Amino acid sequence: MKNTILAKEEVNIGRQGEFDYLKGFFMLFIFLIHAFQATLSPEDFAARVIYMFATMSGAAIFIFVMGMGTAYSKNAAPKALCQSGIRMVAYQYLNNLAYVAALVLPYPLVRGRLSDAGMQNFRYLVEIFIQYTNIFFITGIIYLVLAFLKKLDMKTAGYAILGVAVSIAASFLYGKQVSVPVVGYVVRLLIGEADFVSFTPLYFLSYALFGVAFGKMLRRVTDKTAFYRRLAVPSVLIILVWWAVIFGKYGADLSEMYAVLTASYTQPDLLHVAASIAHILVFAILIFFIGRRGHAGGGQKEPQNPVARQLLYYNRHISKYYALHVPVYLAAFGIHGYESFQSYQCWLLALLSMVVTELMVRGCNRLKKTS
Repeated sequence: MKNTILAKEEVNIGRQGEFDYLKGFFMLFIFLIHAFQATLSPEDFAARVIYMFATMSGAAIFIFVMGMGTAYSKNAAPKALCQSGIRMVAYQYLNNLAYVAALVLPYPLVRGRLSDAGMQNFRYLVEIFIQYTNIFFITGIIYLVLAFLKKLDMKTAGYAILGVAVSIAASFLYGKQVSVPVVGYVVRLLIGEADFVSFTPLYFLSYALFGVAFGKMLRRVTDKTAFYRRLAVPSVLIILVWWAVIFGKYGADLSEMYAVLTASYTQPDLLHVAASIAHILVFAILIFFIGRRGHAGGGQKEPQNPVARQLLYYNRHISKYYALHVPVYLAAFGIHGYESFQSYQCWLLALLSMVVTELMVRGCNRLKKTS
C-alpha cells in the first residue's frame, strides 16, 4: 500500500459503520435458519440455498468483527477482555437455562398427545441444551485468548501469522480425546466433538485473530474509499475461485454441496477461512459504498431510513436478540408436540420470532432505562 492510504500513525479511529450494518443484516438470516434448526424441521430448497450462502459468513462475521472490536475498543485492556470472556461463558449457560425452560414449559399441556417421535425429540433437545455451547461460549473463550495475547503485546503481523497457524492446526487437534476426568470434558468443549457442541473455539479463533489484525490495519487507513477499492479486487477473486471450485465439485449434487458446506462451516480449514473473510469484506465494502451514496455509510449519525435504523438496532443489541429468539422457536416446538414443522410454517415462525423477540428486546431496554 502507498503511504497515502496506509499511514504509520492511527488516523481512522471512528466507528466503522459498515460492519455494524453487516452484523444487523445477518441477524435476519439467523432468524430464518434457526426456525428450521431449532425445531428439527427439514429445510426446503430456498432455505437450503440461503443456508449454504450463509455458511460463508454467518458466525464468522460476528467473531471477525469481535476481533476488530478489540482493536477499536477503548476498553480492551487484558483485564477487561478477561471479564468479557467470563461474562460471555456465563451468558451461554444462563441462556441454556432459558432454552430448557422454553422446552419444558409446554410439556404438561401436550404430554397426553405426544407421539413417540415427539417424546424422543423432547428428551434429545433437553439433554443437548443442558450442556449446549454456541456463539456465547466460543466468544467468551476467544476473549480470554485475546486477553492473553494483548498482555503479551502481540503485534499486528503476529495476529495474522497466528491466525494462519491456528487454521492449519485445527484439523489436526479436533476431536483429540483426553481420558482425565473433568479435564477431558473441558478439552472436548474447546477442541472436541459432541452433539452439544455447536461451534468450537478452536476453529473460530482464527477469525478473531484475523479480525484483530485487520482492525489494527484499518485504524491506519487514511482513505477508506481507495483502500476498499483495492481490497475488493482480491476479495472478489477469492470468492469467484471458491464458488467455481465448489460448483465444479458438487454443482450437480445439491445435497452433497449442502453437506460439505455445512461441515466446513463449523470446521473450516485455512481455505474456507480465507474464503469466508473474503465474503465478509466484500459485504462490508458493498455496504460502505451503498452508504456513501445514501450518505449513511459512516455510521456516525442515526439514519433516517427505518430499515437502516432497525439493522443498527439489531447490531447494538445483538446478544439479546440472539439469546431470546431461539426460546420462541423452542416454545412453539413444544406446543406443536415437539414434532417438526412444514417448511412454510418455519418461514411464518421466523416472522413470529422476529416480532416477539423485538417486543422482548425493546421491552427489556425500556425497563432498563426507567430503572
